[in-house]
Amino acid sequence: MKKKSLIALVMAFSLLFTGCGGSDNSDAKNVAESSAKAEDTGGAESSNRWINVNASLPLNYDPASGSSSIDLSIVFNVYDTLVFTEIDGTVIPHVATDWECSDDGLIYTFHIRDDIKFHDGSPLEASDVAFSMNRALAIGEGLSYLWDGYVDYAEATDATTVVFHMKKTYAVFVSTLVRLAVLNEELVMANVDSSDSSYGDKGDYGKGWLATNDAGSGPYMTKEISITDYVTCEKYNDYWMGWGEKSPEGFTVRAINEAATIRTMMSNGELSITDEWETQDTLEALRNMDGIDVANIYSGCIMCLEMNTKKAPTDDIHLRKCLAYLFDYDTAYNYIYAGTEKAKGPVSKSYQGAIGDELNTYSYNVEKAKEELALSNYANNIGDYTIDLHYSTDVKDEEDLALLLQSAAAELGINITITATPFATLIAEAASQETTANITIMAPSDSYSEAGSVLKLHYHSDTAGTFTQFEWLLDDTLDDMIDSALAENDYDKRMSLYADAQRYIDDLCPTIWTIEWPEQRAYLSSAFKWPEAEAEKNAPIMGRSLYFRTIEFYN
Repeated sequence: MKKKSLIALVMAFSLLFTGCGGSDNSDAKNVAESSAKAEDTGGAESSNRWINVNASLPLNYDPASGSSSIDLSIVFNVYDTLVFTEIDGTVIPHVATDWECSDDGLIYTFHIRDDIKFHDGSPLEASDVAFSMNRALAIGEGLSYLWDGYVDYAEATDATTVVFHMKKTYAVFVSTLVRLAVLNEELVMANVDSSDSSYGDKGDYGKGWLATNDAGSGPYMTKEISITDYVTCEKYNDYWMGWGEKSPEGFTVRAINEAATIRTMMSNGELSITDEWETQDTLEALRNMDGIDVANIYSGCIMCLEMNTKKAPTDDIHLRKCLAYLFDYDTAYNYIYAGTEKAKGPVSKSYQGAIGDELNTYSYNVEKAKEELALSNYANNIGDYTIDLHYSTDVKDEEDLALLLQSAAAELGINITITATPFATLIAEAASQETTANITIMAPSDSYSEAGSVLKLHYHSDTAGTFTQFEWLLDDTLDDMIDSALAENDYDKRMSLYADAQRYIDDLCPTIWTIEWPEQRAYLSSAFKWPEAEAEKNAPIMGRSLYFRTIEFYN
């Protein structure tokens, strides 16, 4: 992965966690101002079928740059993508009706629909698809890491045919295209800032304009936006897939983070769906209110205690295994995150190719912990070391996980210090082996539904030095295993290669995989049916759960 893409990935993904713990402005003030705007511009007060969501802002509204959870949720609602997914993550045709790949795996040809219109009424054509990919590659931000190093360029050969020329084989390419938002080329280029030469003759490539406008064809179109406070989008009546009789007329996302405000708004029906960062206390209070349910949407996240394998004493495999045996998994999923499930290995059960049930996963076992400690290079002087554990200040319940490990480790004379750390600081710490803590708590998710998505982003050397990997594995053997899997076109063989990589990682024990961490969102179950909230299996794709078009109000 190129350095430019890594830096952009880190900066963009930092929005995922920032602001979750509170707001610099008064939430009451934000609610009042954004509610007034919503009323003026077709918001909640103009329709009984309106979805109101709270989230951590600011927004990165350009699809080529955005990569926070809420950014990607909005992309799913405002833009169409070349392919889409069912709720369970199955890839299905969308803008593309069908596609084929050359025998050598280096040319993909997609045939696209001829009946899709952008929000300005102009037709979506193959040239718009090619433009969107080439622009994403040139900008090198957001989720461009999915294609950087694999895609050479895209071209439209006629109005309904787009061809992608690859640099090397990439078996999961089609699955990654759920992230390729199709932009209206003519509209974007008509709003280029030519005084900015960041992209040569493309000026700013429309980045300034797209920060507060959309160029999409999706089910909803932007009505009003303040990137730090709220965005309001209304139904695009001419959407090509049509509408249900009681579909949402629109949605508003507001920057509301104060727990008391969220509880009040939910109880009054002013908030439809909460963000995924509410504390267990808040969720329990909401769960006990009439007409409100809390959904556990398993979308591929594992709450990970990531251990720096290049820093003493967690550089020792036996010390890492000792710590893995000292974690009280039962308490984590029965009490701290009540109703969740134990994680089994490096890849969530939500992904195709996950083999958690086949792994010898760790459990709380003090005797085994003692055995592993005795085998470590630090058996005789572990008391001379202090293990530093950092967690995000934005996710308060992570402290309880840290305390579980600290308490058990102390019984064996292992000293662990716990530090609540702003997410921006965690990103900075991840930049070098020396500044990365011995243990960092993270809950990563990813962009397509195969195990390779996690393996590449979390454990490949390409991501060392970013917040997606605090382990610093830098293992050439593992890199080759992952790269070989991603290049394997035969599905069964690719799944087998994923399995080999998971076994290899499990044996290295670079991470304490604690729980399958769901998006726990409270919602007004008495007002509408939300298919994603009620599904047995959800797509392990960040942002996919907040696809509003399929929500159906009861009245």
